[in-house]
This record gives sequence, C-alpha cells and structure tokens, in this order.
Amino acid sequence: MIFIPFLTNAQLVLNAQLPPAGLVQKDQLWNLILVNNKDDIMDVRIQMSLQDAATGQVVLSASTGNIFLNKGVKVLGSKDLQPIYYNYNIPDVSGNYLPMGSYTACFQVSNNIGEERPLIQECIRFNIDPLSPPLLNTPADKEEIETTYPQFTWMPPSPFEMFTNLMYELVITEVLQEQSPSEAIQYNTPVYTKNNILQPFENYASSFEKLDTGKIYAWQVVARNGLSYAAKTEIWTFKITSRKEAQFILNNNYVLLENNVKGTYLVSDNTLHVKYYSSEPVHETNIIFSNEKEKEVLKNKEKIKQGDNFFDFKLNHKFHSGELYTITITDGSNRSHNLRFSISKN
Repeated sequence: MIFIPFLTNAQLVLNAQLPPAGLVQKDQLWNLILVNNKDDIMDVRIQMSLQDAATGQVVLSASTGNIFLNKGVKVLGSKDLQPIYYNYNIPDVSGNYLPMGSYTACFQVSNNIGEERPLIQECIRFNIDPLSPPLLNTPADKEEIETTYPQFTWMPPSPFEMFTNLMYELVITEVLQEQSPSEAIQYNTPVYTKNNILQPFENYASSFEKLDTGKIYAWQVVARNGLSYAAKTEIWTFKITSRKEAQFILNNNYVLLENNVKGTYLVSDNTLHVKYYSSEPVHETNIIFSNEKEKEVLKNKEKIKQGDNFFDFKLNHKFHSGELYTITITDGSNRSHNLRFSISKN
C-alpha cells in the first residue's frame, strides 16, 4: 500500500529516501525507490549531483553502472548500484561522512538503450546538523571566581568529524540589574568579544580592562564551520569575588595540578609543591608561570613521566607576595592544566 502513490501513468517513478538530519554518509545518498510501470525490462543508469544549497556550487557528482529494472517497485541502496564513480569538486566531501551544511541532491535516471535521454529527475534538499552543540565548561554556571582575567573553556560540538573548518566566537557581557542573561547577551554591548578562535578555550586578554569585582557577567560561545552557522551554547553567568573569599593555605602539602582546579592557593614558604598525573609516555614539556595579566614570569622545561610527577618550585625574586600567579602545563592533547597561587605575606 505504501507504493500506491507511485503507480502513475509515468513509465518510471523515482523517490529518494534521505535522512532528515544528523550524520549522513555518502552511501546513504543512494537510498532510492524506482518504479517501472512498463512491461519491459528497463536498462538505466543513475547520475547524482550534490550542491551546496546556499551557494549552488556542485560539490560532488557521481554516476552508477547499468541497472536493470523489472516491472514494479525496486528498492535500491548503494550496494545494489555498484560500481559508483565519484567526482569531488572540493576535498571536504571526499571522506566517508558529508561535512555539516545544507545540501540539494539531484538524481537523474537515463536510458542506456538507444537515445541516452533523461527519463526522470528528482531533487531533494536536506540538512546535516551537529548531534550536540558546543557545551560550556568553565567558569561553571553561576560560579564565583576570584581572577579578573579568567580563562574560558568549552567542549566542541559533536561529532567533531563533521566539521572541516571549525571556529568559535566568544561573547562576554555584563548582566545589568533586573536583566536576564539572554537579554544581556542580546542587547548589551559586550565587554569582550573574540572571533575565529581555533581551540575550545580563550584567555581573557590582558589588553582589555579587567573584570570588576561584584558584577555578574554572561558568556556564550558560537561555533561556526567556516562562514556557515553551526550552533550556539547555552548562556552561563559568573561573578568576580574578592580573592580572600577563595583562598587555601598551601604549606608542605602537594596540590594536584589538573583541569578545573578551583581556588587560589597561598604559598607560605616560597616553595610551590605540585603533583601532576600524566597518562602519556615520558616526554618533555614547558611549565609556564604567568602573572594576572597573562605575562610570562618564568618557564621551566621539565621531564614528565607516565604516572605521578612531583615538583618543588622555588619562587624566586620574580614572584611577589600578594600578587596572583598561574602555573600551566599543556598535555599532548593540547589541554591546559592550570593552578592559581599567591605568596602569603609574612
């Protein structure tokens, strides 16, 4: 009964069955239904062109070998149409999965016997969207932080393989009294904005005026695939608090250096004791100390072994009591592990 709409007076009917959204493999473009309304066996081939719906550019074209159609309905997939010959106009579509975007797929069935003329043509438009938008990570929603030059991190949209030129836009704005975070992002002038960010993190640049204590800020990240829109994150807020509200005394104990360490650690003996765990093979890396304006104060090259690593850093004359510093280790996956500390005033 589902094929009744196809049984018309036309000698051949074509219907393309493409996924409505989400990941699409090239093989899925060939999920077709052909209806031969003639009594004779038809010898045909199928040609397909895939266009960027926004620009009209043909990004991919393909053709099949000979296909023999008996009278009636035939459900086809890529395995039934081999060999399939592809022609790639841009390298982004040469992989197994099609990159994110909006496309128009046009199918043309031609006769292989006698005059090679098109028998039927059908075009269908479809979108390929990420299954998950980017997700904000730090600062956490409604978190109170003590640094006025924070680092912002987020998770990329997934699956990551869909994107060929993934970039991010970060927007930070103050939330005024009786204003919602979404209203602040939409209507307020940003205190900080950065485009074309290639990695899922951004340090608040020291060239900008530092964020104010006591104010609430909203932030959001927009992911783009080249110039095309991809997806937005939720809108989170954070508040700058006094350093004294988030300090921990660090005497002779080792503090674990890892992602998202909260608080500012007070060093009481001019020696910073750090424990760092690495799951990677033995390698060397730079351990960087920077001040509140992200200016490098000291750089140490250290040998990192697999497992637990213990370091005792003597804080020399370059470090001053009462000022805020950050120690950073970047692992082999380009993830930064940070710890903020200050030297207590004795």
